[in-house]
Amino acid sequence: MASTRYAVWTRPVGRRWSVILFATATLFYWAALYVYVPILPVYSQTMGASLAVVGLVVSAYGFSQLVLRVPVGVASDRWGRRKPFCVAGLLVASAGCLVLVLAPNPFWLIIGRGIVGVSAATWVTITVMFSDWFPPERVPGAMALLTFLSGLAQMLSTAIGGRVADSLGWHAPFMLGIVFGAFGAAMLLVVPEDRRLGKAAPSWSRMARVGTEPRLLRVSLAGAFLQFSFWATTYAFVPIYAHGLGASRTVLGLLTSGSLVPYTLAALAVSRWVHRWGAIRSAIIGLLLCAASTLVVPSIHDLLLLGLSQAASGLGRGLSMPVLLGLSIQNIASSEKATAMGVFQAIYAIGMFLGPALAGVLADSLGLTSAFSISALMCTAAVGLLILEKRAATKP
Repeated sequence: MASTRYAVWTRPVGRRWSVILFATATLFYWAALYVYVPILPVYSQTMGASLAVVGLVVSAYGFSQLVLRVPVGVASDRWGRRKPFCVAGLLVASAGCLVLVLAPNPFWLIIGRGIVGVSAATWVTITVMFSDWFPPERVPGAMALLTFLSGLAQMLSTAIGGRVADSLGWHAPFMLGIVFGAFGAAMLLVVPEDRRLGKAAPSWSRMARVGTEPRLLRVSLAGAFLQFSFWATTYAFVPIYAHGLGASRTVLGLLTSGSLVPYTLAALAVSRWVHRWGAIRSAIIGLLLCAASTLVVPSIHDLLLLGLSQAASGLGRGLSMPVLLGLSIQNIASSEKATAMGVFQAIYAIGMFLGPALAGVLADSLGLTSAFSISALMCTAAVGLLILEKRAATKP
């Protein structure tokens, strides 16, 4: 079955167009989730939000994923379907953006971003639907390609979002998100789903076995620490720090986009680096780069240098996240992949939730420097987990 699925790339043109449509829908999916992200923290402040509340607005996205990603993965495995979840995810992204447009106060921004997080929970089924087309040894490379697509969409949409906000006002990026989600859903509706997937009826014991697999847990926790750092800095308090240095909305978009350019390029090339350095070593190098580039932010007082630090952080994330994503399901049976992916993404969503929330509380009480310091510490902790995984993998 695996080799048959991998042959998708050599099947007739009609099947190739289905893959192209799926990839394009993935681009719209991530654009809908991220087009307004560079301006969201500063926009929240213009509505009266404190730094702690800004952290809650950003972290609501991760909280929804923390709660829903495992149930989505289990439901997909149980039903034996992926596509309905993917289509629903895009439509919910549009709904969340609509709430953000209409939000009268920061509380409703939290609600709207939480709804968008519900959409992001369906990334479980998108990744698994894509990985099902590849044999096990090709899964890390497939995940690198999918990560490249997500990075490309985030890179382009964040650059566009900041510019549009400067030209047409704060609400324009949220309106674009509504359109992107609708377009992506329309594309996925015409992509045929492989209905040969078997249904799985996960028992509690089976779910516990998959969810407590040692490698999956170690890799997932490393991902949580990385996400803690990235969301607390690039998506929450770097924009606020940059705004304090005089950055316009367009520059805020370019800063976020600038961090995503090396992330996207690294994700595209990471399979070659993994072949040369090994998967775990590649991820460790990336995590150390993230830690160093985050730690230096409070000492930077120039927007160009801040952009360079963000580019270095994006490069580190691009080296590490695709590897963690691939390792999480590399040795998992096909019928259990969505469950395992749900566990991985739910655990790393803890970092997406706690990162901005905790960093916001620290920033309010101790200043922005504390937010960057704890973020660098989290990347270092992730390195420790991967060293443990490497030692466990080499044991006879």
